[in-house]
Amino acid sequence: MSARHFLIVVAIVQGGLLAALIVLIILNRWFRLRRSTRLNPRRQAVDASMRRWAAGTTPLAGVLVGLARLPVPLAIDALVSWSARVPGERWRQLAGALEHTWWARIVRTNSGSARWWKRLECARFLSVAAMPRDTARLLRLINDPHPAVHVAAVASLERMEDSSLTLAALDRLPRLAPTVQAYYAAMLRRSRPIVVDHLQQRLRRSEDPALPRLAEFAGRLGEPALRERLTALATHPDREVRVQSARALGNFPHRESVAGLKQLATDPAWEVRVQAMRSLGMITDASTLPLLKVGLRDEVWWVRLRAALALMRFATGGGGRNALLEAEVGPDPNARAVAKLVLGLPAQALAEFAA
Repeated sequence: MSARHFLIVVAIVQGGLLAALIVLIILNRWFRLRRSTRLNPRRQAVDASMRRWAAGTTPLAGVLVGLARLPVPLAIDALVSWSARVPGERWRQLAGALEHTWWARIVRTNSGSARWWKRLECARFLSVAAMPRDTARLLRLINDPHPAVHVAAVASLERMEDSSLTLAALDRLPRLAPTVQAYYAAMLRRSRPIVVDHLQQRLRRSEDPALPRLAEFAGRLGEPALRERLTALATHPDREVRVQSARALGNFPHRESVAGLKQLATDPAWEVRVQAMRSLGMITDASTLPLLKVGLRDEVWWVRLRAALALMRFATGGGGRNALLEAEVGPDPNARAVAKLVLGLPAQALAEFAA
């Protein structure tokens, strides 16, 4: 066989495989549409029975029958969708009834499955239908190595108040990305007293490697009881801890917060000074105006920008805007540039910058 013949054979084989792939995609789409069309009346029936049951015009048995007729993933989707629309006491009644259905028992056993998507299915179900006896399962799912699983499982804390689950979520917190931390903070609102007590203890451990992330989370909570510990972190030797302290103290307008921020505003690390300037602008204490004016002449552009934005927050009393107008015609070229920039920004841009 010549090289030309070989290439022709390869091209024919590749063309056949490509055609087979296209056919497979079309058939898959067709089967999905057909399945969706077949299941759509069942979904509508579940929604209708849920609506009537939530209004108190039909018994719970109709909802359970409708859910049992759906494939498990669709039944879980329906539960998650309706969980926010049904009052708490009635939803607990549904969760208790689901505990005895055959398909819910199978879903619960998937908490130990080797396949992560099965564990995710279980976590999504328990996030809206967990009962006290599911604590051990939820503990395993919150500690699951797969991110989708533990993020879904932690949603159960919005409905279940259990100290072991709360502490497990808090122990995982330092290893999470900031956006996931924000989600955890929303889910932990119901367990706020436990969270605050735990953070009070952890923030006292100056050698804890997780201290920066815990301080960040504490600032995100904005709990007044944590202000004292966050203020004490202003003198911590770790730069990242001081950054989080400076960022968090802006949420606590208190004289001790102002004293801590005054110290942080002159920190050797520019990252700390940036956050201190931002927080001083949030508190708008008149005694900090001289520090913010000095910040306009900082060697780092970000610090100068944050100082200028903070001064704009004093605009209602005139002191901040006047300081920027003076800097705009002053001798320092860096201060002139940043003052001109901030004074020329529209209100919407100022709000976005200052966030």
